[in-house]
Amino acid sequence: MSCQNTNDKMNKAPITDSNPTTITAGNALSVQQKQIKHYKKEPLYYIYIDHEQCFFDILVNDIPAFQYFKDGGIMSQVTLNNYIAKSGKQKITYRLYPQTKREYGEGFKELTPYTRFKLTLYSRDNADSLTSFDKRVQVFEHTNLKKEDGKTFIGAGLPYYEYTVEFNATVPYEQSPTLETAVDLKSMDKELLEKKTVEAYNFFRKIISEKNKDQYFSLVFNSDCRQIKSEYYTDEYLKETGNEDLFYFETPSFKLEPLENYTMKIYGDGKLVGLEHASKDIRLQGKSSIWGKYNAKEGGVRVRFLKILLYIPKGKDTFEIW
Repeated sequence: MSCQNTNDKMNKAPITDSNPTTITAGNALSVQQKQIKHYKKEPLYYIYIDHEQCFFDILVNDIPAFQYFKDGGIMSQVTLNNYIAKSGKQKITYRLYPQTKREYGEGFKELTPYTRFKLTLYSRDNADSLTSFDKRVQVFEHTNLKKEDGKTFIGAGLPYYEYTVEFNATVPYEQSPTLETAVDLKSMDKELLEKKTVEAYNFFRKIISEKNKDQYFSLVFNSDCRQIKSEYYTDEYLKETGNEDLFYFETPSFKLEPLENYTMKIYGDGKLVGLEHASKDIRLQGKSSIWGKYNAKEGGVRVRFLKILLYIPKGKDTFEIW
């Protein structure tokens, strides 16, 4: 590592990277292709959720994995591997909120006696492309706890309910860098941490607003690689999805909204930090504070949220994107 003079340190960016080579928008995909690795067995863990009369957040190892603040149910699976760093004990936490708005009928201010939440965890071998789904294994099924009558939701009457279940995972990879050695952000002064986080978010927003796509792809490179490795991407799939982020730079109508009305959230057992909307509007609730609007081809205005979580690797004093 080269030495830095005092002026360099004073002007150090609030988000940096630890890439082994220079990453640009032009070479990110080809370098990522070299990260693809396949194994004899590729366990893929995913959940299905069945719920009623509630909104919810899903966290895996205290990292936000999925949220649902819409009316009606969800049918698609939620893949967990990106949040599983290595083999061993894992935890899934669900947080339930009252369904404050419904398409038909009034919403609820509290969780109702009839709140229902069922989570089913499966594992299948991604390497078995022919019979993977047929041979999937149900790891466990969990249904929300009930009161002594066996019918009433245990959290009835509450504005919020949280529960954690654990399971053991076996994966052929170990994510690197790891959060295990990252700086414990809870030990930092809260006001200072928020100031640094806001500075980092504004820095990232500026990169996008000024169309600095090379710096953008460099900063998100390790985060992208983690997902590529843990979800066993194929070369074909990576080619289809690897340049999706160019949308932010090549869509003339896309414009970021101001960074405002946010709340700081700490995740990853104290190792990750991010800014989220503080609004109770279900269209924004829990969403990233980095977001923008654009004119959709089919007409109308649509929005996109850019969720980033930040951590400080051991031995560094600047954030990186997890």
